[in-house]
Amino acid sequence: MTTIRRLAKAWCLLLLLLPLSLGAQTIRLEAPQTVVQGNTFQLIYSYSGSEDFERVSEPKAPGLQVVYGPARQVMSSYQNINGRSSSSSSVSITYTLIAERTGSISVPAVTAVVGGKRVTVHGATIRVLPPDKDTQAGRSRAKGLGSYIYRAIPSATVVYEQQAFPIRYKLYSSTEFDISSFNAPQYDGFISEKQPDDGRRQLTLESYQGKNYRAVEILNEVLFAQRSGTLTIPSSEVGIRVPIEGDDDPFFSSATFVDRTLRSSPVTIQVRPLPTEGKPQDFSGAVGSFRMKAELLTKSPKTNESVTIRLTLEGTGNLKLASSPKIQFPESFEVYDPKETYEGHVTATNVQGKKVIEYFAIPRRTGSVTVPPLTFSYFDPQKGRYEILRSQSFSLQVAQGKAEVSEEKGSLRQQEESLHTLRSDEGTKEITGLRVAKSWGYLLLYPLVALIGLGIYFILARRRSLRADSLSYHASRASAVATRRLRKARQLLEAGSREPFYEETLRALWGYLGDKLRLPVSELSRATVSELLRGRGLEESTIQGLTEVIDEVEYARYAPAKEGDMQALYTKTATVISEIDRHKL
Repeated sequence: MTTIRRLAKAWCLLLLLLPLSLGAQTIRLEAPQTVVQGNTFQLIYSYSGSEDFERVSEPKAPGLQVVYGPARQVMSSYQNINGRSSSSSSVSITYTLIAERTGSISVPAVTAVVGGKRVTVHGATIRVLPPDKDTQAGRSRAKGLGSYIYRAIPSATVVYEQQAFPIRYKLYSSTEFDISSFNAPQYDGFISEKQPDDGRRQLTLESYQGKNYRAVEILNEVLFAQRSGTLTIPSSEVGIRVPIEGDDDPFFSSATFVDRTLRSSPVTIQVRPLPTEGKPQDFSGAVGSFRMKAELLTKSPKTNESVTIRLTLEGTGNLKLASSPKIQFPESFEVYDPKETYEGHVTATNVQGKKVIEYFAIPRRTGSVTVPPLTFSYFDPQKGRYEILRSQSFSLQVAQGKAEVSEEKGSLRQQEESLHTLRSDEGTKEITGLRVAKSWGYLLLYPLVALIGLGIYFILARRRSLRADSLSYHASRASAVATRRLRKARQLLEAGSREPFYEETLRALWGYLGDKLRLPVSELSRATVSELLRGRGLEESTIQGLTEVIDEVEYARYAPAKEGDMQALYTKTATVISEIDRHKL
């Protein structure tokens, strides 16, 4: 019984509080954020609903004086649409006050009566500015053009090289104005990142040099100094249209508008060089504060299948400009160019960024291997020292995957034995009859066999020489190996094996370039290949075609499949290899 009574009391209390909470939600306090000491301002309590808004208590706080109120205003509307009528009404109660002191003043919560029920209305905080030092001068300027100031306000004038620091461009006006034009500054020695602008600018009341102005921020940016020394932020311009009164007649005066151009003053920034003491060897120019996460995406690595390690860097600073860490795969891995993505967001104080790097490699042998930890170093300008982030090492147990198609049909020794057998067979033909042995046709076989033997000798000698020089040997076999790989890619294309097709196509491209240029595949990249081919006299159109094919193949591995893409990429790959092969590299 006692439990039932407690539940009944709780429900009754909830039902009593429910109208109060609903009523409190419908009463809104409208208060200015900033006012001037000695000037009047208004607090408006507005209510919309079906209940009767009877009254609200007077807001009393130290530093505030009520000079008028409460003033009550009722607005109602009536609609009749297709025979359906509806009505609504709103009530506002206004108090006029004066701020008697400067600083922040809290308007207290007050009690209102709605429909006979008492509800609480939350207060607000108002910032009070001191009055102008020269009030008379302020009145005299009100009849003229007024007073206008345009400033560039950096957050700091002494920074480190590559350190991010925000700068604001603010306009101050003693009268109403419209912005007609804006010329952004042209920086020298700085890289800028602009804060997103939705086109809406908030006008505030602000005190500057003893006077109160309407203030608005025109532009917010974050700058990165690119070199040390004394750098200058140049002037920028903003055009405004301001009103000017024609005469002193309060009834028949007409306001006209004039155009003015305001320029900000240049600002000098002292840029410190990054210290050399404690500078890590792998430092790549990152300045800010960052964190790092590394993970192995391939849980069960196998030979001839791609292994992926993902590195995530994020934080505040110039992460977009910093070089990515390098990874050291074992020598038994075939390494490809990493894939990078960057996302950045410019705030009012810094640039927040996130960079994701995915490293790809293909193991060629089974066994246990270890990938060393990844390191990323940066300079923290707040701490004034270098920091090093270090990931864990990665232990991989590489299992046997799908076997690759052999690049050579037989070893050099087997080819030599085959040629030796051919020579022996041709050299030991027996004479079937004296008449045949004495014929001219048979006698002509001797010099022919001698020429064939000499040719075979030179071929074998050249192969032995090439075998001694493995790089030259692979260079001479580059076209044949690429052809066999493309043949395998063609089979995968016809079978519809999309991922293996792209991997085999890339292997054909990079393998051909590595053999032809006599360089390991791990040392090749689009930039190095282009530079080497350009230095060896290859046409620029062919080099451009090669880089486009590499980009298309690498992109197609991760992009959604489209009909005809695989066939087009196969044709382009075969064409560009053929064009390069026509030149003697």
